[in-house]
Amino acid sequence: MNDIDFTLCSVPMLYSRNKSKEYQERIIKKLTVLLAFMKANDLFEKNPFNSDGSLNKEFILKKSEATADGVEMFKKVIPGWFSYLDKGGNIDNIARLEKGLEKIRKSV
Repeated sequence: MNDIDFTLCSVPMLYSRNKSKEYQERIIKKLTVLLAFMKANDLFEKNPFNSDGSLNKEFILKKSEATADGVEMFKKVIPGWFSYLDKGGNIDNIARLEKGLEKIRKSV
């Protein structure tokens, strides 16, 4: 069961879940902040951004492409961050992500 290469993040799937322009803009902003944070912290190697700096709307991150800490982020931290955002939290506030990653890295 551990050898199944799960999709951790699929920009096209999340983007297409709702045709509302407002929803699509918000999901792109959320994923841009999240993936920039993860990339900056070396939680995966793949580049989720186009040459102009915009989010690649075809980007898909698989479990095999993320570090162990990256996978733990998707299990333990990112759902809470998305929940915080869904309740009106500030997209640019990545303190929850930073604290979650610090906790994961200390537990190793």
